[in-house]
Amino acid sequence: TALMSLLTGQALDAAGLVDPGDRIAAAALLAALVGAVTLLMGVIRFGFVVDFMSHTVMNAFCSASGIIIATSQLKHVLGLKMPRYHYWWETTGHLVSHLLDTDLPTAALGFTLLSMLISLKAWKQAGSADKRLKHPLWRRLPHDKTSIPFKALKLLADFSSVVSVIIGWLWAALYRQLGVDSVKIIGDISSDGFTVVLPDLGGDALTGLLVSAVMMSVVGFLETVAIGGKFAAQHRYAYDANQELVALGLANGVSAFMSGFPITGGFSRTAVNVMFGATSQWTGAITSTIVVLAVYLLLPVVAYLPLAALAPLIIQGAIGVTTFPAFVSTYRANKPEFLVMILTFLVSLALSVKEGLFVGFGLSICKTLYEVALPNLVVVAKVSDEYRDIRRYPEGVMLPGSVIVRMDAQLNFSNARRLQEFCIRALGAREKLHGQVKFLVIDCKSLNGLDMTGCEMLETLAKVVEKRGTSLILANLKGPVTRSLCAAGIQNHLWEHGAHLCWDMDQAVGIIEGQDAQTAKEGILDLDRRVKSGPTAVRNRKR
Repeated sequence: TALMSLLTGQALDAAGLVDPGDRIAAAALLAALVGAVTLLMGVIRFGFVVDFMSHTVMNAFCSASGIIIATSQLKHVLGLKMPRYHYWWETTGHLVSHLLDTDLPTAALGFTLLSMLISLKAWKQAGSADKRLKHPLWRRLPHDKTSIPFKALKLLADFSSVVSVIIGWLWAALYRQLGVDSVKIIGDISSDGFTVVLPDLGGDALTGLLVSAVMMSVVGFLETVAIGGKFAAQHRYAYDANQELVALGLANGVSAFMSGFPITGGFSRTAVNVMFGATSQWTGAITSTIVVLAVYLLLPVVAYLPLAALAPLIIQGAIGVTTFPAFVSTYRANKPEFLVMILTFLVSLALSVKEGLFVGFGLSICKTLYEVALPNLVVVAKVSDEYRDIRRYPEGVMLPGSVIVRMDAQLNFSNARRLQEFCIRALGAREKLHGQVKFLVIDCKSLNGLDMTGCEMLETLAKVVEKRGTSLILANLKGPVTRSLCAAGIQNHLWEHGAHLCWDMDQAVGIIEGQDAQTAKEGILDLDRRVKSGPTAVRNRKR
């Protein structure tokens, strides 16, 4: 909501709208446009774009968003008056430079409630009784899950947000009785209730807001998927991105008819829901019912609720979406992925989460293309009954008069030339050490497919090595690769230039040892027939 509020304000400013009435009408129209665009994306199954958003980018985006949201709420905890800044570092700089202006009564209230919320959550997630007994603090608290004190404290932790709000309201009331008036409260809220209106503005405004609506639709969707996908992975349940688009589109459409502005999934609210253990749509139904009742019944009470009692709830929820340990594990596991992760995080903090999300998305695609274009290419040797990278297993046995290479990627136009050059270099290095090499074997067990460029490269490679007195062998061919070769007619050209196609490595070894290659040829033709008749065979089996 914070991000969409910011984008809405920027869109209205760009449209040159100043009058409050015009801005309200334009915000409702913008919500309608966002709803229509998002719903259209759901209908055309635009959710596939999520597949290009890596888990690490989502972690970086969520962590940066959590920091930004938590920082924005510190002013309420500290009791500081400050303007709204566009950048996170500007907000942080103002907070640091005005720490001496902190209102002590407000800080006492806010930090006490924040400490209570964090402590109760940490106690709740402390784990088994054995782990609690080893903890220097939790061992002093109830640790037997069957005891009444433990269940009472567990209940308090489950409803810690409600308890925090009640304590904050009573604390502020006590301040007022003591004459302390520096603690800011929400204040008087006037409302006419829920009114249904049709968003209507001139055609010029519609055209001016359309570009903003498209951009906000994409940003809102990615933001929702980022937080939703994070918790879906964390709690191991299915998450349908296209269904999310439809839900967002309908929600924005309803918001438009209620004079609302564009909405999306909220980080802090999602985190609070997770904290409470919400697992079904009943949560939304109950929440909306309470909101409706609050609008008509509780506004006089809410008016005296201090902002310092609400801010800790948002800060705790924001902290819940940060995953800094993931940065450490990603750095250890995959340095390029860590680079994408840290750049997404830094751009989100330096500029905004919108730019950070787009940078992360773009870098994820670039990283994927880089990995496809620069695949893992290795020379393999026999270790027991397997063929392993000779760099990792120097004790591996090289087959006499041959060199075996492997590429761990799909063979296509982006890496075909690299594979060909690697094969020639491996062949030359082997010849320098052991003289004439009769067979160049490509282990295709990691090849799941190839395009026409890959097919033509294999034909060219067969011609090149044939001139050197070497035969090309393609071993461990899979069905899709065999089908592509045969459909393009490349297999005949390969056979003409002395190449061999084998559906397993044993056939390749047999050819190297002088066995007849006809068996391997028949096996490949049989595999091609099986691949072509596969769908028909399945249909016949069902009958």
